[in-house]
Formats: sequence, C-alpha cells, structure tokens
Amino acid sequence: MKTKLLFLFALLLYAATSNAQEGDKTNWELYGDIGSYHALRTSSPYNWMTSRNRFRLAGRYSYGDLRFYGSLKVNHHAFIKHYTGVFPREFYLDYTTKHFGFRAGKQIVVRGVADGLQLTDVISPMDMTEFLTQEYDDLRIPVNAVRLFYLSEFVTVEAIVVPTFQGYKLPLEPKNPWSVLPKMQLPVRIAEDNEPDFLFKNVEYGGEVSFNLPGLDIALSGLYTWNKLPCFQGELAADFQTILVTPQYARKTVLGASISKPIDAFVIRGEGAYTFDKLYSAALLFNPTVRKDFVQGLVGIDWYGPDSWNASVQGEYEYILNYKAAEISADEQTIYATLRLSKKFMNDLLTLSSFGYFDLKNRAIFNRFSFSYQPLDGLLLNVGYDLFYGDKGMLAPYKDNSQVWAEAVYKF
Repeated sequence: MKTKLLFLFALLLYAATSNAQEGDKTNWELYGDIGSYHALRTSSPYNWMTSRNRFRLAGRYSYGDLRFYGSLKVNHHAFIKHYTGVFPREFYLDYTTKHFGFRAGKQIVVRGVADGLQLTDVISPMDMTEFLTQEYDDLRIPVNAVRLFYLSEFVTVEAIVVPTFQGYKLPLEPKNPWSVLPKMQLPVRIAEDNEPDFLFKNVEYGGEVSFNLPGLDIALSGLYTWNKLPCFQGELAADFQTILVTPQYARKTVLGASISKPIDAFVIRGEGAYTFDKLYSAALLFNPTVRKDFVQGLVGIDWYGPDSWNASVQGEYEYILNYKAAEISADEQTIYATLRLSKKFMNDLLTLSSFGYFDLKNRAIFNRFSFSYQPLDGLLLNVGYDLFYGDKGMLAPYKDNSQVWAEAVYKF
C-alpha cells in the first residue's frame, strides 16, 4: 500500500508539473534528495553503528490562497528490517487570507526560539532511533493537527487541536547501539498498545499569541498535551523469566514564553516554560511513575560574523519542584549548554561546523564535528565525528557510541 502511495504521489506531481502552463493560477513544485549515510564506532568492538540509504520526495501545489504540501521518505536500513520501508511524512492543506488562515493535516509544528533544546516545543515528538545523530529534517515527527490563525501587522494568534496521539519513536531493539531498554539481569520485553486511544477526552489543544514588534519578537503559549516521551514501569512477567516494561503516558499542561531581539550582528534569545504534572519514571523501575511540576529557562546568543563566521551559545536551567530523590529517577536540577560554530570557505563550497550538547551537572558531552563539501550543484559530501563522553545523565547510555561517519546527498 505504501509503495502504491509513493508511486501515485510522484505520478500526480509529475503530471501536474508537466501540464502547468505559464500564466496559470496554479503553481507546482517538486523536489527532494537521495542520500547514503554510514557510521563506524571508534572504540571496541569497532562495529558499524548504522548503514542506511534514503530517498525523500516533496511537492507543493498552490492555487490562489489555497496550498497543498506533501512529502514522504523511502528508507533502507542495513541492520534493522522495520526501519526499511516507505514512510509518509507531511500531508497538509493551507488556506490564508489577509487576516485569517488555517492548516489541516499531518504536519510538523515548531514552537519557541531554542536551538536543539525543547521547552515549549513539545507538540511534534522526536525520532530518537539513532539519538540526535540523524539529520534535523528526520528528527521531528509530524502530527495530525488543525491550526487556525488570525493575522495582523504586529500580532498573530494561533489555536491548535491535535486529535490523535503521536509519541516519540524510540529504539527498543536489544542489539541496537542506541537502544533505550534498561539493562537488567533478565531479558526485557516492552508492552505494546499502551498509547492513549483516539477519544475526544484525549485530544491535545492549545494556542499561541505572537507579537512581531519592530526589533522585538515575543510569544506566549499554552498547551494541554501528553508526555510524548514515555516513562517506564516494570514488573516481573508471568513466566518469571522476563521483565515486562510498560510505557506510561499522562496529561500535562505547558505554559511558555519566548523573546528574540536582534542587536547589530547578534540575536539575543530567551525562552521559559512551566509544566504542570510532568510524568517521571520512578527511582526504582518496579515502582509507580511520579508526577511533578517542572520549570525551565533558557538564554541564547547568536552571532553572524564577517567572512561567513557563525556562532551560537545557549544555557538552559531545569528544576523539578517538590523533589524527593528516593522516588524519582531524574536529577532535581540540570544545567545544559549548547555551542554551535561554523565557518565557510572556498566561496561557500566548504563548511566546517561543530555543534555540542553539554550536561554541565553530570559532566557529559555530545559533540558533532562535520565537514561539508559541495563539488557540484546539488551534491553534498559530508564527513564527521560524533564524540560522546560521560557516565551520568541523559548522555550516559551512549558513552561508548563515539563514531566516525560519512554521507553523500544529492538534492534535486
């Protein structure tokens, strides 16, 4: 069925593009890319971390104020069979007038001003099958949503409804080097079908008000949602030979605000969020999950320098209220930082970049170094090194996953 959908989608866009006449009210655009990515672990046992090939196709169609966007991905993974297949991505319809608009369908929703850190940006979940080493376009998972907009010169008001639940995509295969399964003496099995049902009471909804003032952008948002990243609770299975781990989901409310202001070659960014009843895994896997209020705050500075220099630094503080170490698996306070550096050479054909996550409390690091070269129009050759370091915190499970990688991408 998915293969037929891909063929029909490509044929429809090709036919419409070929038949479009100059001066028509319709406008078609078809584009995509073909890529191949391979990564090798740099410590014992020096094995392949991943080997995958990808074809992405996207198309846009517009007729007056009406627009349609569709995209899908064909993926081949050398080691994990169910990562191979045809995967529809975004399919949505847009309609915009001078003051009103709506977008309905499967879409990616982005909130806030943070770069690579999530505070108010909790609508679209993440694909963590290879942690954060995938391309940005592949990390976010679209959700089925209806969004209504009111537009004016300085104010945008948005309301959103998400009728179906969409959670994180997690690597649960024991042999996957990115697996999030807990390491136990007995084999671990994940219980299935525990996601919220398609019911009216489970609908996700919220809104955002944005103020686009001269030299200053401000946004206020609220969302009644679910924890998209599941927490886990374990029990001994009936056979006494297996530990059964059940993903847990619960409602939460997220209130947030963000601000962004350019100053000469700099952009100052700030974002904050307060989450009511955030769900956490218990300190012991076999205990019930725990719900706590949660506070986050972030400050970031971007610099757009001369000679194609770019730099960005962020600091984020997280705090769990009413914390009790004996009942919860997370730390009471966490401080994260990110640092992004890039420089272009050879008339922008060669780009050197580095992007790092730093867990300052637990002294852990994930840093991606990359070199990107464009020998021909549309062709990119990328090589890099991913450094993982640390024994505690979010990055600890990947401390042995440092890798070198190479990628070739052709965009059309």
